[in-house]
Amino acid sequence: MARLVIQGEELVVRLSWWEKAAARRGNVHVPLRAVDKVQVEPSWWRVLRGTPSRGAWIPDVLCLGVREAAGVKDFVAIRPRRGPVACLDLHPDASPFARVAVSDRVPEATAATVRTAVRRRASAPRPARLPDPDPDPDTVPAAKGPAAQPA
Repeated sequence: MARLVIQGEELVVRLSWWEKAAARRGNVHVPLRAVDKVQVEPSWWRVLRGTPSRGAWIPDVLCLGVREAAGVKDFVAIRPRRGPVACLDLHPDASPFARVAVSDRVPEATAATVRTAVRRRASAPRPARLPDPDPDPDTVPAAKGPAAQPA
């Protein structure tokens, strides 16, 4: 089943090969800065919004793919009989999805890991801005000498 994994500055929903085929897409990559809220929902059906768009939808067995609601898209990878769901609400302008929901064997631990990564990212010092190695040619002073003379 799908898993939530932190890779550097990204949250990745890793899909197995058959999930990729059923959802008709690859792994889902979301920047950690886009994560707004992390929760564990005990009732899997409460995280579903809108209507199924692209993916596989087998009642009471599998909800896998993209759902659309009110102009936003959600990605879900839910096995209804597996228990609670890890649900992440995202900033839609920083991510292709407004929500990601994944069935997990231990959703509380997964949610705690994501919360920790988001907090760590938010509290990390920002690197100092380095000068641009390739400045705008319009602002660079013209070279002097015979080669710079117009013909």
